[in-house]
Formats: sequence, structure tokens, C-alpha cells
Amino acid sequence: MQVSRIETSDAPWPVMVLAYNEERKIVECLDSIYAADPTRQFEIFVMANGCTDRTEDIVREYGRKHKGVHLVSIKMPDYCNAWNVFIHETAAQHLPDSQIYFFLDGDCRVHPGSMSEMARALAAHETAHAAGSIPVSGHNRDHDAKIMLEGRTFVANLYALKGDFVRRLQQKSVRLPVGLEGDDGLIGALVKWDLDPRNNEFDNQRVVTCAKAGFDFDPVSRTSYRALRTYWRRLIRYGRRRYEFQLLGPILKEKGLAGIPKHISEIYGEAKHLKLRWQGYRTIPNLIALRQMRKQAS
Repeated sequence: MQVSRIETSDAPWPVMVLAYNEERKIVECLDSIYAADPTRQFEIFVMANGCTDRTEDIVREYGRKHKGVHLVSIKMPDYCNAWNVFIHETAAQHLPDSQIYFFLDGDCRVHPGSMSEMARALAAHETAHAAGSIPVSGHNRDHDAKIMLEGRTFVANLYALKGDFVRRLQQKSVRLPVGLEGDDGLIGALVKWDLDPRNNEFDNQRVVTCAKAGFDFDPVSRTSYRALRTYWRRLIRYGRRRYEFQLLGPILKEKGLAGIPKHISEIYGEAKHLKLRWQGYRTIPNLIALRQMRKQAS
């Protein structure tokens, strides 16, 4: 039975690491994988997408000392495209029969024991396709963790998918739209829909969020100008994410997987029907996000 093999197999665990200009953090990220579960073997694939700094050189050098680390160089700077490459090319060619696949952001660090914890959770929950972890750092970590645990959700920072689900993604040629903000949101929705949005409602039992699995990252400073600028841009991206899902959700319910666009901007023409609502300090970045979408559609 597949759920038992997740824990008992000695096969290396594949890990996808998404990296865009992470020269300052990628070594800590990779080190944390080995430190998190030192008795396990890993095959780590760093999906370096559109990097213009020394990320690729650093990963190559790291790989010379760690035979399980592989650089996958992708010209396009897009996380969704890099995820697609991993699912349909990298994972399909390397360890295609794995019972579990892990996904990690290159600016994060794995909390000790987290991968084994997610593997145990997936082994214990036969109906679950995905396992998530919670933040162990950040200004709002307790609040965010509570929401994730109660809602049975996961974020792109660190999560796992069962091997059978990944193979179904491959068989059905499911690809995320290039340019989509919030790849984890769509992945989570597809998991809870069991890859059939036309006929299935959200089933939270498809996701198990692990209270004992976590990821660490360097919180954004609340005082530096650079950090504030980064935070402002993030608020705009959050606005785009919210509006994109308002547009994409009904399309998927109507058309199913066939409704997933190749590029998210293909559905921006309908952004003219979206309404801006007052949301406090988020209202202005939401307005900017909405204008960007409408401009991109014209």
C-alpha cells in the first residue's frame, strides 16, 4: 500500500528548491535540508530561474561537495514556470517513482525533523495528497500558523506532495499559468479539488498541515527603506493574487483543468469587471494591482 512505503522506503527524497537571485541565502537553505533529517538521502534540484547574481555558481560549487545537489538553470524568471519544469521534466526524468516530493523556497530554511514529520503525516492520512508546514519565524508567525492549521492549507515555503498525485499531474499535463501570483494557492486548490474542479468541492481532508513541521526565514525589517520598499511591492503582488483567483476560480469550475491558461494575463481582460473595495492600508496597493492587470490586458 503506497502510504506505508512513504515512511519505510530508503530511496532518496527528491526536493525542489525554487531560487531567484538567492546568492546570500541558498547555502543556508541547502544546509538546512541535510541538517533537518541527517539520516536521509536527498536528491535536491535547485530550479534557478532567471538568476542574474551568483546563485548558479554557488549551487554548482555546492554540488561538487554534495553529490545529491543538482542545478537546473532556467532562463525565464518565473516560479510557476520553474515548478512546471520540475514536475514535467526534472521529476519525470529523475526518481520518477518516488513516493513523496518536497518543495522549498530558496530563501527559507527547513526546521529540524520537518521532512520526516510531513512524510509520517502523509503516511497516516490515506486521503491526503499534500502535507504542509508552518512558519517558525516572522512577525505574524503565530497568527499565520493558526490560520494554516485550522484551514488545512500550505504555503510554497515548504510543503510535500505524494508521488501518486505528482504522477497524476504529469498524466493530465497540469501546468501552472506563467506569471501567476500565488502558485501555492492554485496547487492547494487543485489538491482539494482532487484535480477535478468541475465536479468536486474543496475537501480539506486532502491536505494535512503539520504543527511539528516548520520553515524558518529572515523576517523583513520594519525600519529600513529597502525593506519597506520590498514590503510595498509584496502588498501589490498580494493584490494581484487576490484578483487573479477571483477571475480564475469560476473559469476552473466551469471548464475544469482545460480552463487553466498558459499565461495568467490571458484572463486579465475580465479584470475590467473587478471592483475595488476598501481594505484599509491594502486599498492603495490593491488599486495599483488592478490597474496593472487592466493595463496588461489592453
